[in-house]
Amino acid sequence: SSSSSSSSNWTWTSQNEFHLLVDEPMIPPYYRNRHRPNITVHKANTKLESTTVAQLRFLKLSVQQTKAGLNGWETIKEEKAYVSTMDDYGDKPISALEIAVKLASRQLLFNRTGADSPESLDDGNRCAKINQAAYEWALSTVHEEDRERFIQHGVPLVMVNDTKPTPPAGPWWIYNYLTIKPNPDNHNVEIGSFYAFYSLSASPYGAGNHYCKLLSPARAMEWILVDGLRQ
Repeated sequence: SSSSSSSSNWTWTSQNEFHLLVDEPMIPPYYRNRHRPNITVHKANTKLESTTVAQLRFLKLSVQQTKAGLNGWETIKEEKAYVSTMDDYGDKPISALEIAVKLASRQLLFNRTGADSPESLDDGNRCAKINQAAYEWALSTVHEEDRERFIQHGVPLVMVNDTKPTPPAGPWWIYNYLTIKPNPDNHNVEIGSFYAFYSLSASPYGAGNHYCKLLSPARAMEWILVDGLRQ
């Protein structure tokens, strides 16, 4: 998928690729190249091109189960057409548990355009802001009657602070999933993202990346129309 936007000075084109998050090369039974987000700057015509890498997740695995991504036979379970085997009886969501996304960092963007690029550019709850946008999109997209019913009778979603996994390494980000935690005291459900930010001064393996666990807009829609009304 792709999108584009423009300002008075720059034109920005974005392209997403869907791949498994685990991308260690030469691991049977699959063999793949590494996939990383990137930003390309064409200064002559003030054009930006960015890529992201995303995976829709439908089942939960663990660091131990996959041996931090080195057990290809376990890892490949996520590559099968899992969604086609899911029963839809209306008793549970069938949308993705999360959208796990590898993004280029804000620091990398500023650096590539020649602007000052401190690490602090990636401070704050960057993933939570994206999740809030997905939730607001879903609220604005459903039919007006459905939206009003949810506002009156549903349990709202609230985005909480992003969390860095421990240890802050790729496999622990991959196998820590978006959290959906009821908060009965406040009559809401808290959505929490795990993130991983690697400064440009970090190891070249991950430098310039900012990873997020994101709320699927489809999951937000299901919550507004069905699951958030069960309480």
